[in-house]
Amino acid sequence: MLKGFYDLTSGMLSQSRILNTISNNISNASTPGFKRDVMVTTTFRDMLLYRTGNVDKGSSPLYGSESMILTAQELITNHTQGSIEETDRDLDFCIMGRGFFEIQKPNGDLVYTRNGSFTLDNEGYLFLQHIGRVMGANGAPIYMGTDRINLNSEQDIFDLQNNLLGRIRIADFDDNDQLLKIDEGMFKSETPPSAFNPAETQMINGAFERSNVSPIDEMVGMMSSQRALQSASQLLKMYDQLMGKAVNEIGRI
Repeated sequence: MLKGFYDLTSGMLSQSRILNTISNNISNASTPGFKRDVMVTTTFRDMLLYRTGNVDKGSSPLYGSESMILTAQELITNHTQGSIEETDRDLDFCIMGRGFFEIQKPNGDLVYTRNGSFTLDNEGYLFLQHIGRVMGANGAPIYMGTDRINLNSEQDIFDLQNNLLGRIRIADFDDNDQLLKIDEGMFKSETPPSAFNPAETQMINGAFERSNVSPIDEMVGMMSSQRALQSASQLLKMYDQLMGKAVNEIGRI
């Protein structure tokens, strides 16, 4: 019976973490470029079960296995492309294919994102709100000075007087799974970006990439986890009542 307490409690904790992940996905469903997370669970300390005879103890055939505890194993980010929404806004950019925008935070740290809904900061630099300045292909933040621009086929940015303003840097990685997701859907990397292949990426102006979160799928997953959490809670109460009765009976003896 004590094992039941461990199983049910671990199940409740795991379902709570799954619900937190789903809640974060739903809250960011309208965040441009956001990538949904999936909490993967696993069992901890599986045991092999053997059958022993009443008389002959020499042979113990294996007849099954038993899992001890359910626990969260890792958080996996789904990097599939989100749908494209056209805005006709000059400072909106969208990456089609591989790659990330590179953003320099005020403290100098570099973070990566698929959110291309940019604006201008007070000094006229291309800016991602609440995060930092957008880095150019030359390794420096891009100074715009205007929000009326054009993008040519080579992905160079010009103002309406045909003055070259720069080119947005697209950072790519050999393995996106090594990226660490931080606040507001940003990613950090311990390794520098790999060589960028323009053939695998196209940048579009006047549109942004929506999140790849499906609210319907997330709601279905939330209801499933809530049912599992509720069932585990009810069974845990039953175990507690049975344990209390067992203790009372032992006390009478």
